[in-house]
Amino acid sequence: MTVMTSTQPSENNVVENNIQDNSVVNEVEYIPESVDMFKKFMYQTQEIRRKIVSLALADAEIDLTLLEELKGTLQQLTDHHTISFQREMKVNATRKFMLNLKDEISGLQKDITYFEKLNQKKNELNLSSLMEARKFVELSEILAPYHPVSPELFFKELEFCTDFLRAFVRSGKDSNKPIMVTDWDGTMKDYCSQYATNLQPIYSAIGMAKFAQQFTRLTAVLTAGPLRGPGILDLTSLPIDGPILFSGSWGREWWLKGHRLVHDHDIPYEGTDALNRFNDEMQKLLSDSEYCQFDLVGSGVQWKVDRLTLGVQTVCGHVHPELSFRYQEEIRERMHRVDPNEEILHFDPSTELEVEVVVHNDGTVWNKADGVEKVVNTMMDTLDPPGTVLICGDTASDLPMVRYAVEKNPKGSMSLFVTMKEDLKHRVRELIPDETRTCFVSCPDVIHAAMDRILKEDFNMN
Repeated sequence: MTVMTSTQPSENNVVENNIQDNSVVNEVEYIPESVDMFKKFMYQTQEIRRKIVSLALADAEIDLTLLEELKGTLQQLTDHHTISFQREMKVNATRKFMLNLKDEISGLQKDITYFEKLNQKKNELNLSSLMEARKFVELSEILAPYHPVSPELFFKELEFCTDFLRAFVRSGKDSNKPIMVTDWDGTMKDYCSQYATNLQPIYSAIGMAKFAQQFTRLTAVLTAGPLRGPGILDLTSLPIDGPILFSGSWGREWWLKGHRLVHDHDIPYEGTDALNRFNDEMQKLLSDSEYCQFDLVGSGVQWKVDRLTLGVQTVCGHVHPELSFRYQEEIRERMHRVDPNEEILHFDPSTELEVEVVVHNDGTVWNKADGVEKVVNTMMDTLDPPGTVLICGDTASDLPMVRYAVEKNPKGSMSLFVTMKEDLKHRVRELIPDETRTCFVSCPDVIHAAMDRILKEDFNMN
């Protein structure tokens, strides 16, 4: 079986790999047709990615059969059942619904193209390992065609972002290495139509890990999503006990040295107990064939420290409004079972795509700045000068991290945001007026390509 890389855009306006042979047998030997099958299918694929990343970071030889398994996954996701990234899934014997698989497919395409080029250079130059070939493969050329605006803008942003990260790295030459705290979805990872399969590609995991290990004294991911269930620890292909720390629930929960550390002092026991029982009720509801599809609708079911976030509609509007309404009524009914007097749990229809069931607390307002403070203190570190701290984000919910960093280190704070919104850029610049300490790009891949370039440069950090 061979995979040929086409330079022509597909019907989906991305560069696709033309699959010429559908006979490859993957570890998952079936075409995913249902919610459970699809999740199992994608999570087994992520296990393959984790194996590859683990081997790469250990500078060990990578078995190319793992790459063939990724190709097999891509073949199944791009067969005739998928049209313009839309794939029909069975809910039950009589009802179906559509999934948008653009992110899952694009991530696999990039990974496969990257590793094919690595293997090609390894063979051409008679190198000892695939990872040794990284310095001869330009990741940016692979990622540029996927830019949301144009390849030309990708390279323009890449030059600026590379200069920006180079300054960040060099800021640690005369003092401690700098600190980086970053959001995840939309910042280091493209958004996915279904949170439950928002899986990190290999190329970004390798670059992030090596960048963190080589150039920072602390790199932490701080995301609004949970750690588990699924959460960031299930969706990343990075080693969870590696050079990058992971948090969930706006920094309320951290994975530190193999243990989950939770900051829930402002949440009463009755609230935690009610949320646990409500989650059990939701799992029973989602086992019902009528509602099982909501496990893959947008945010899915995210069990956070102080709330459950529940997807009720996709960005493409694939869920019939009447079914979404009935599902929300079922959510309210299960809230009533757990909290009949409505004293503990609060129903918040936060957006048209998701609702939240939130535990009433003591009035404390928690944001990501609190999460940054907790992890820095726990690691017995500081944002105070001398030194530099880089905050990466993509929405207004990340601004408290920037504000907190500036309060602690006014002249040593930098900010890298993935956004095309002028209003958000303005708000970042209000916090950090120095243009040399702010950077804006249109997609996470620009950051990964810039990290790749920085890693190839010969910095004398000592």
